[in-house]
Amino acid sequence: PAGSAPAVNCVAMETQSLEHQIQSVQRHIAFLKKEQLQLLHDLHLEILRLQKHCTELTHDLEMKELEARQQDIIDQELEEKCKIMEAQLQEKEKDNLELRRELRHKESLVAALRSNLRNKERKFLEELKRRSHRVTVLNTELQKETEAAAYLSFQLHSTKQRLHSSRQRAFKDLPSRDKLSSFEDIESMPDPALFLYTKRHHAPTPHLKSEHRASALSSKMATDQSPPKGGRQKAGQQPHQDPAETASAIRTMGKPKSHL
Repeated sequence: PAGSAPAVNCVAMETQSLEHQIQSVQRHIAFLKKEQLQLLHDLHLEILRLQKHCTELTHDLEMKELEARQQDIIDQELEEKCKIMEAQLQEKEKDNLELRRELRHKESLVAALRSNLRNKERKFLEELKRRSHRVTVLNTELQKETEAAAYLSFQLHSTKQRLHSSRQRAFKDLPSRDKLSSFEDIESMPDPALFLYTKRHHAPTPHLKSEHRASALSSKMATDQSPPKGGRQKAGQQPHQDPAETASAIRTMGKPKSHL
């Protein structure tokens, strides 16, 4: 029939249009599948990368946590050490305070000892100076006394020698019976060592003046005791003064006064 041909053409056209649409849709679906596969591949790669990065971050986090725990332990140890060091520092400060106090006490003692030592040294020097002066004075006086004693000894022995010579002359003039009675009165010879003393020549002093007076007196007494030449002494007659008394008088008159 004539009316069915356009309808068939219309259906054919619609069918062809549908086929084109189906092909277009299939191409779009294939493209979308391809894009989806590429996207899935990219997503899979991104997931793998993110997993790897997450693993690395997790490892880093664990390491940081471990380091943080170790750091906390180290901080605690350091804090404990700081507390111990602070306690030791306080003890050291207390010890230093005690040592400073003891040092000040020792310094005061040292100052007192130095002052006492200076005073003792000053007193010792003054005493040494005084004793040195005293020793000098005593040495001078001793020298004077020694010279006076030596001079008196020399004068005494000279007087004894003159007395002995005068008595020997008187003894020669006596009869033989009077010689035996007068033999016991003759004094022994003085010690020759006493005449070995070397006399020092000095200016005359008051002691030497008294010694000269004693020597003159002894010479006068010796002259009075000696009998005249050619004369004889009567039996039983004694001299005017005993030689021992004469020597004692000479020592008493010639003895220097003590200056000590």
